Amino acid sequence: MRRNTITRILALGGIIAPPLMITLIFVAAAGTPGYSHIHDTISKLSEQGSTSPEVMTIAFIAYGILIIGFSYALYIHLRHGVRAHIAWLAFMIYGLCMVLAGFYQDIPGGEGVPLNPEGVVHNAVIIVSCVSFLIGMWAFAGSVYRRPSWFGFTWFTLIASFVGLVFSIIFAVQSYVPASGLLQRIFYLVLLIWIEIISVWLFRLSFKEE
Repeated sequence: MRRNTITRILALGGIIAPPLMITLIFVAAAGTPGYSHIHDTISKLSEQGSTSPEVMTIAFIAYGILIIGFSYALYIHLRHGVRAHIAWLAFMIYGLCMVLAGFYQDIPGGEGVPLNPEGVVHNAVIIVSCVSFLIGMWAFAGSVYRRPSWFGFTWFTLIASFVGLVFSIIFAVQSYVPASGLLQRIFYLVLLIWIEIISVWLFRLSFKEE
């Protein structure tokens, strides 16, 4: 199969991933009594002991697989340079962490609930996913800096990563601030918008470079 065809197929997966994730979050929330998009994190939709974690579990796994494909599409397009390799590795780790977040569920919400091994793994992969995605964005920004076909995407990526970093830091101290669910969603929305725009542009370039 030709390189551009592979890029096109995997970039299409990147285009599908954000709306798929958003849709399944709302579907899972609709089936979770008392769930709040403002106060509750996304992980609560598939926490240990929940009555119907299947939708969010599928969402994490499917989204992660699509992102792993997107990371490879970006790599085979960029092809050369240390930054391209770092971006590929970072986004691949992000996708893998999302898959693992589906298999390892968070602890049930509530005050005084101790972490168990599964909850520790879930929290660890979520933290790693956030850090690796930001690293991937910075590596990508450096990789496309001198590429005319990606003109403007360096600054777009740097601005998006800065906004994401600010909200991720705020969310990291969520026990001290209200509306932790909303803060988490703003952070993830920045990432999803970035993935969507980059995937659409990558998909377009796969036709122009034939």
